[in-house]
Amino acid sequence: MMVHEDVKCSFLKTNEATFVSILSSFTFLDIGVALYLGRQVHAYMVKNEELSVFMTTALIAFYGKMGCLVYASKVFDAIVSKQVCAWNAMISSLALNGREKQALMMYEKMRARGLQPNEITFVAVLSACARAKLMEHYGCVVDLLGRAGLLREAYDFIKKMPFEADATVLGALMGACRLHGALELGNEVAQLLLKSQPNHYGRYVQLSSIYTGAERWDHAAALRNAMLDAGIHKVPAHNPVTLRQLRGTKQKRQRVKRYSNPGQRGIEILQRLICLKMSFSSP
Repeated sequence: MMVHEDVKCSFLKTNEATFVSILSSFTFLDIGVALYLGRQVHAYMVKNEELSVFMTTALIAFYGKMGCLVYASKVFDAIVSKQVCAWNAMISSLALNGREKQALMMYEKMRARGLQPNEITFVAVLSACARAKLMEHYGCVVDLLGRAGLLREAYDFIKKMPFEADATVLGALMGACRLHGALELGNEVAQLLLKSQPNHYGRYVQLSSIYTGAERWDHAAALRNAMLDAGIHKVPAHNPVTLRQLRGTKQKRQRVKRYSNPGQRGIEILQRLICLKMSFSSP
């Protein structure tokens, strides 16, 4: 930022490369400071410059690295004529923040517009696919550890993941906390989940069940009152049961039967861990 002020004071016109370099340098700062400075530069760019495709792409990439997908999406949506580099930045931002499905949907939209992907596009798409597959393995490991009663081990496993756990992984641990009556850990995991899913009815129900299971009736009542005040309620389902759902139910019963033996659970955990280790060791 000081460099940028020096450029302004010397009456030199700031160009695209200047803004791109400044935004890139902010990513090495503390996230709070980086976001404050980045938004200041963004405001200056909008006020004093005609935003080029390179500048908007740099903004999307910056906000994506900061985890601010709302701002990244706003910049992306404001682009009238979106070029491949802007699409790449948005796809990468989504993949980086655990929105793999949205990243792949964004790629499909890009292709539907008739744009030709390049090497950077494919790297972003492959990253999204790989991360989605890894997250599936992590979720299974957490679920299996939780069902085996190894709750603290499951939580430590989540904290050691190379990327932030999504709602599926955290939800698996919260379900295990409910199953085993782990009040303290369940409450901790619930707070993480509710930050990303503040209006998710099921998460509140899980937490309420943990409270009632531990006979914390006052906590459960307070939670229900908070839900009513916030207008959070169950959304009724109207979809008919499909053949795929029936098959899924059958498969779920088979999994429950398979995991009735604790030794089989341990083997399944080891298999999942081996898959994860192989995925990281492969070039």
